[in-house]
Amino acid sequence: MRKWSGWLLVLAIAAIVTTGGILSQRYLDRSAYDLASQLERVQQAVDHRDWRESADSFVALEKRWNRVHSNWALITDHMELDNLELSLVRLQEFIESRDEVNARVEAGEAMDMIRHIPERERLTWRNVF
Repeated sequence: MRKWSGWLLVLAIAAIVTTGGILSQRYLDRSAYDLASQLERVQQAVDHRDWRESADSFVALEKRWNRVHSNWALITDHMELDNLELSLVRLQEFIESRDEVNARVEAGEAMDMIRHIPERERLTWRNVF
C-alpha cells in the first residue's frame, strides 16, 4: 500500500502542474485577445485622426492593462512586460502629441508584443528545446 501512495502523490502533483499550466495559458490567451482588441480600437482612432477617441480608447486599454499586468507578472518574463509597458507609455505620448506616424508604429509594436507573450509562454517543442 505504501508503494501506491508514492505514485499517487506523484500523479497528483503532475495533475496539479498540468492543470495550472493549462489554466494559465488560457488566461494569457484570453487576456491577450482582450488587450489586442482594445489596442485595435486605439489604432483605428489614430488612423482616422480622431484624437479624442484614441485618447479615450487608450485610457480603457490602460485600465485593462493595469488589471492584467499583475497577473501576467506571476507567469511571464518581466523583461517582456517591461518592454510592453515602455511601448504603451510611448504610445500614450504620441497620442497626446497627435503624432500619427509614430503612434501607428508604436501601436503596431505593442500589438506584436501582446500577441508574442502568450505564444512565448506556450509549451511547445520549439520553446522546450
